Amino acid sequence: MKKLIVTLGVLFTVAVMQAAPEVIDRVLASVNGEMIALSEFNEIFVPYAMQAANSVPPEQIKQAKKEIFSKLLENKLLVQEAVNKNIDVGKRELENTIENAKKNAGGSEIFIAQLKKEGLTEEDFREKVKESLMAQRLVNDYVRRDLKINVQDYQDYYQKNIEKFRYPDKVKLFHIFVKSGTEAKTKAESIIKEIKAGLDFSEAAKKYSEDPSAKDNGGELGMVSPGEMPVLGTAPFSLKDGEISAPVQTSMGFYILKVTERIPGKQLVLSDEIEENGKKTYVREIAQQRVMEEKFKEKYDQYLDNLKKKAVISIKIDEFR
Repeated sequence: MKKLIVTLGVLFTVAVMQAAPEVIDRVLASVNGEMIALSEFNEIFVPYAMQAANSVPPEQIKQAKKEIFSKLLENKLLVQEAVNKNIDVGKRELENTIENAKKNAGGSEIFIAQLKKEGLTEEDFREKVKESLMAQRLVNDYVRRDLKINVQDYQDYYQKNIEKFRYPDKVKLFHIFVKSGTEAKTKAESIIKEIKAGLDFSEAAKKYSEDPSAKDNGGELGMVSPGEMPVLGTAPFSLKDGEISAPVQTSMGFYILKVTERIPGKQLVLSDEIEENGKKTYVREIAQQRVMEEKFKEKYDQYLDNLKKKAVISIKIDEFR
């Protein structure tokens, strides 16, 4: 859910790339006299709901509806405040953003066709992009710009969250999977006997495993950390190197596990250089960034609360009150 609602601009760009059924428009809320229409809400919610229908619990979809509405309301407040402060967007910045949207859509013709499918014109899209950029500039000028942290801030954060700055233990894990069935456990135990009698584990995986990938990789799962395979719990980390597990029962079937290598975890210190998202960085820089994110969220929430207190907001739908 955390990653579901990011910025209105991103959500809108995603929404206009997909079809949504026509709906009768209605007013969900008014903010200082400006309406938030059901059609605006559905531009974002309908594509999400279509994708999530068979994979996301109803409660999560319900929460998404509230978060999308909240983001629309916040964006309306930010755009109004940007107008009040005479914040504008340069023509070049606006054009570059629109060109990037066209490229991401696969070209200008596809982009325009998708807009038409949504019942939108290029001018509609341009206006929404402009508003999103105005809101971003307002936040940068009045929230982000004055944020500062010092050495003590990130040192304190590191100490309070020291477990987050640790490389976990890793094991090189091999597995054989036997699907659930009346004889599944018996079959798994029989395979274990063959391995202990001399059959190579990887050969056994190729011969018996019901995981299709085992035919090619001999059951190798690579280096695994705690939590990466929750279905197996702590079982892989209780094994000694070379040890074969008893059948590990799960809702899907039984797993036979073998660990061949172990890399102990390591507590990172602020001066350590590590790789994060494919780039080399220092632990202190990660701590600084996380402190900055916390401070930004705190200040942003406070800024929004002040805008809400000054605004005249009328929410028409009980679900969003």
